[in-house]
Amino acid sequence: MFYGAMVWDPWLIVAQIVCLQCLYYLALGLSMALLVGTRVPRLTLLYFFDFATLTPRTPTGWCAIGSFPLAAVAGYAAPAARPLLDL
Repeated sequence: MFYGAMVWDPWLIVAQIVCLQCLYYLALGLSMALLVGTRVPRLTLLYFFDFATLTPRTPTGWCAIGSFPLAAVAGYAAPAARPLLDL
């Protein structure tokens, strides 16, 4: 297909959404491993999905809080990856 041809492709849109979600959770996992994984004996999915771990009362909580913006900013660190999603 030539560049600029507009075609409604819902499967491509769904695939792009899934790809971006996977990249976000991969970046979140890496940032959690660096920040939280060094502070706890066992890193579990509890730190990803339980809001009770996001407490500013402990240093581990601050590391968990900091992992989420770090993962969000990681999308801007590799701008060369964005054209790959627009195939």
